Amino acid sequence: MGLPDIFSRHLDQVDSYLLNSVPPDLPASLAEPIFYFLKMPGKKIRPLLVLSACEAVGGKPEDALPAAVAVELFHDFTLIHDDIMDQDELRRGLQTLHVKYGNPTAILVGDLLIGVAYKVLLRSPAAQLKPVLDIFTDTLVKVCEGQALDEEFEKRAEVRVEEYLDMIGKKTAWLIQTACALGAICGGGNPEQVQHLSRFGYAMGLAFQIQDDLLDFIADETMLGKKIGSDFRMDKKTYVLLKYKQTLRQYPHLQSNYPLDIHRFTEFEAFQKALHELGIVDAVKQDADRYFDEAVTALQAGIGDDRDNPLYQLIAFLQNRQY
Repeated sequence: MGLPDIFSRHLDQVDSYLLNSVPPDLPASLAEPIFYFLKMPGKKIRPLLVLSACEAVGGKPEDALPAAVAVELFHDFTLIHDDIMDQDELRRGLQTLHVKYGNPTAILVGDLLIGVAYKVLLRSPAAQLKPVLDIFTDTLVKVCEGQALDEEFEKRAEVRVEEYLDMIGKKTAWLIQTACALGAICGGGNPEQVQHLSRFGYAMGLAFQIQDDLLDFIADETMLGKKIGSDFRMDKKTYVLLKYKQTLRQYPHLQSNYPLDIHRFTEFEAFQKALHELGIVDAVKQDADRYFDEAVTALQAGIGDDRDNPLYQLIAFLQNRQY
């Protein structure tokens, strides 16, 4: 299932603006890896949210295009650094930047992209520039906090599901919330619309990350564009693993057949089987759907119940995605 056709015109705008945002006089050692990464196939969900939120409140998408591209550059910055920290070898079916060009170059490219993001963001409408910059900067701080918590969790023996939700709220959902807020602000939305669309983005961000965690266990690798099971092999404390442990603690008798310590699973496929047998896969899907429902409720409050609106169509796409 691909993105709804209604987004095709926005995708072309975003791709063109994104590539043209790269400074033309960069040394080849930076320009080549930057274009390599920016030209990778991707869904561009966050910039589409910016432009769609702008239109949803009656604004002109061209007014939100700088913010949309800045958000995508911000996202790319986080992906490059995440891949280094997680030691991932593939991104969107291609070699990750640090594998192809080395860690120092990848770190530098990530740093440069956040600088370019601010340069692009400064082209936003003058009347909305201060709140746009404030929100964008606050988000940079929150995302770094979320990444720090993620790293901290890897050193802890136990993490509660509630703590994990707080972490992904900062690391993932906050940027999606920001995309929606920036779109609404650049589109001239009133404070109530900005608030509701922000809530919509945050709830959808939580749903998106929970769903992403699940895909690492059940997705088709060809569709996903990278190997599945990396979270299991690295013992990352994702929503799926925490729900597995939570279930076994809630029903101790299950531990006679399913080990609480996942290291006792010698094969990834055996753990996959356990997730299905225990109903963890279905439970995680239901949790993601609950946050998608919260997103719909917030969207209804912000722009009404027009199911033909691109934001509703985007929810439908995300809720059923397989990659």
